[in-house]
Amino acid sequence: MNETIFKALCACLGLAPDSEQALGMIRQAYTEPENSPQAARNTDVIYWSISPEQERETASYGTEVGGGFGHKPTVHRFSGYQLLVVCYGPSCESNARKIRGFLYIDGVNLPRGILRKAGIYPVPDPPAPQVMYEPEGSLWRRRADVVISLRVRETMVYGESRNAIGSAPAVVIHK
Repeated sequence: MNETIFKALCACLGLAPDSEQALGMIRQAYTEPENSPQAARNTDVIYWSISPEQERETASYGTEVGGGFGHKPTVHRFSGYQLLVVCYGPSCESNARKIRGFLYIDGVNLPRGILRKAGIYPVPDPPAPQVMYEPEGSLWRRRADVVISLRVRETMVYGESRNAIGSAPAVVIHK
C-alpha cells in the first residue's frame, strides 16, 4: 500500500516516481520525528503517513467457487484509513492543494486510477488544507496539512475449502 500511495502522490504533483526530485521531496513520515533529518527551510518537502480510522468497518461475506466443486469462505471488507499529508517549504500550500484536488483524477497512470488498481478508494471532498507555522530553532517554518479519508478493500479467504455436492443420485418415480 505504501508504494501505491507514493506513486499517487507523485502523479498529483506531476513527478515520475523514480525521479530524484520525487524521491527527495515525497517521504514517508518518520516513526521517531525527534530524530528525523530536517530539510532546509527553502526546500519543498512532503511527509505522509497512513493510519486506521476508529470507525466501524463494513464487510460482506460469501463464498468463491474453486476448482473441483470446492467453495472457500471469503470476507470482503472495506477498512477506513486516514492519509495525513504534511507539506513544508515555500510551495507548501500549493502542493497541499494539488494533492487535495488532483487525487480524484481518474485514468491510467493518474492518481485515482493508481489507487483504484490497488483497491484503495479516496473518499471525495476532503477538508481544505490547514496552513500553520511551527517553530524551528529561533525561526518559524510554514506547513500545510491535508487529511484524506481512504477506503481500502481487503479480501480474506479462509484457508480450507468446503466441498460442495458435485452430483446427487436421482431416482425417478412413475405413478
